[in-house]
Amino acid sequence: MALFSFGEILNASEGEFVNVSDFHIAVDSLSTDSRTPMRNGLFFALSGENFDGHDYLRQAIAAGAVLLCIEKEKIGKLPPGVPAILVDSPLRVYQKLAHLYRRRFKNLKVIALTGSSGKTSTKETLRAIFSHVYGAEHVLATEGNTNNQIGVPQNLMRLTENHRICILEMGTNHFGEIDPIARIAEPDVSLVVSIGSCHLEFLKNLDGVATEKSHILLALVPDGTAVIPQSSPGNSILRAAASHVKNILTFGESDKAAIEVVYKGGNIRGSSFELINHRTGERANVEWRLSGRHQACNAAGAAAVGVAFGIPLAQIAGGIAETRLPGLRMRVTEHAGATWLNDAYNANPDSMRASLDWLGEFADDQHLVLVLGDMGEIGKGALKEHLKVLECARQRFPEAEIIAVGMHMTKAVEVMNLVSRKNITAYPSAAAAIEGVRTKVRKDDLVFLKASRRTGLEVIEPEA
Repeated sequence: MALFSFGEILNASEGEFVNVSDFHIAVDSLSTDSRTPMRNGLFFALSGENFDGHDYLRQAIAAGAVLLCIEKEKIGKLPPGVPAILVDSPLRVYQKLAHLYRRRFKNLKVIALTGSSGKTSTKETLRAIFSHVYGAEHVLATEGNTNNQIGVPQNLMRLTENHRICILEMGTNHFGEIDPIARIAEPDVSLVVSIGSCHLEFLKNLDGVATEKSHILLALVPDGTAVIPQSSPGNSILRAAASHVKNILTFGESDKAAIEVVYKGGNIRGSSFELINHRTGERANVEWRLSGRHQACNAAGAAAVGVAFGIPLAQIAGGIAETRLPGLRMRVTEHAGATWLNDAYNANPDSMRASLDWLGEFADDQHLVLVLGDMGEIGKGALKEHLKVLECARQRFPEAEIIAVGMHMTKAVEVMNLVSRKNITAYPSAAAAIEGVRTKVRKDDLVFLKASRRTGLEVIEPEA
């Protein structure tokens, strides 16, 4: 079935065709990966720091591409006689075509979300809510880590007429990255989960983080709904960005929030909390498999999105209870009588402290092994932030075994030892820490692993 005609491609790209004689034909698929078979496809030659799709044009043709989208300056890499469209940015053309495709679904509702931490767990909570209400087959949500410039259009291109709800997670670490992907999504509801000390290497400060994240609100359709924390760093920036829409819903632990959450505590297996809709007076209790005050607050943000769609709070709570997290997010396993809690997918100073607060609800210092790894993209304040995390960990858990992993964590331990030794063991890498950590773990211990993904902390956990 034809996906885009050559005329539509030309209009979206404002490019120039070469080696094309018939403009009445069409492509049936889009691809950014020359290794993937494509049926009558349009291949986009994307370029990055470590790759260049223009080096794989022949492979794309062999895989089924009938048209190549390439940069004007790289026409020299085009095989002789191969049909192509020359453009300034193949990525922007890919995004524009995804936008056109999104607009074909007139009855579709799109939810966009971003945040410094909690994006994926909140996305999965939203998936659980809307699957509970409409049925899983009617809900499309971001898969894996496809929340970037390439991933968001990829997810949009997965839409079918069967979908009623599309949930798109959007990430960023540089200024200007949220805006284009939010605009191609044209969200009906935009959710900012949190504003915190994340990607400060490029976003400079918390106001910079809020400014970049706020573009997800600026992209809302006029009758859309903005969902933002009741209070957060850069809150005035978020509210200003949402000023063009009719409805703003706030969430948080304050009774001033439209959707208030009251956390009731938990343990490694789960927790409970109460949701209160102050606009209607509805109340609902939730028991779920996630735990921690921060996760309950994320759930309140997801609940506010459900409220924006007119879903009763009791039904929203039923969906939240079905939330499951993928991959290395709060994964609980047992090894030789010890419990391993693996949250090694992502970390920043705020999520680190939130996790330590949560562990403080139930963990026994004398049977706790904290393995804390490097946090990425913090910038000039990296040493200070790693020091704060380690000081917080030692203060909260004075008897625990604390192990620091990575270049930044190792440096922080060295600085701490200049003042007074905190009895924290440091390793320069996850690979170097494997044996040292495992030998310290005893029966009945709780081992907690947390770091940014690049640290690779998951290798420390024994295999099943």
